[in-house]
Amino acid sequence: MTSILIFFGILIGLNLIPELIKKEYPKTEKMISRIVLISSLSFLILVLLSFIEIKLKGLYTNSIIGLTFLISSLIYIATKKNTKNKMVSIVFLFPLILVSLYFQFFNKNLGTYKINDELNIKISQEGFLACGEIIRLTKSSLLIFEKELIYDSSQCLRGINRIETIEFNDKRAEFLIYHNGEMDSENPYHYEIENKNVW
Repeated sequence: MTSILIFFGILIGLNLIPELIKKEYPKTEKMISRIVLISSLSFLILVLLSFIEIKLKGLYTNSIIGLTFLISSLIYIATKKNTKNKMVSIVFLFPLILVSLYFQFFNKNLGTYKINDELNIKISQEGFLACGEIIRLTKSSLLIFEKELIYDSSQCLRGINRIETIEFNDKRAEFLIYHNGEMDSENPYHYEIENKNVW
């Protein structure tokens, strides 16, 4: 709660900057407004796709789009003159800014390990209360997207640095997961997935 209040205070402070600047730059303001609109729509689409477990491919793609949205929004708030339209925009931007901050700090992609041409295992870190790193089985979809098939947060493994595929067929998958040994003494960790019409 304290961090939200601090962030809200920062937004109010940024909002006061245009009052201190006497000169107007209409072309720059228009360009910044367009960048914010495009980055907001892109980020909103990513958030909506994540609800149906679809993400863009790439280790840092989602982070870059979120960071672009965050920076452009803060520049918009700090440079646009205070008007009714700006206040309405901030009301819509504020929840997206909080979601973007969450994704930047608590939803980090740590690595991707290829199984075959279509399937990958992705490792991510989500929140400070998580027991360990999240293991996802993903499948390529529509060239630039990947669909999440399995989400596993129950393994309590940290510092995963390598995954070896021992067996992968229509019935099951078997892997060796190398980690730092902090939460589980079995290293490499023997990890199995039963195929229940998943792949």
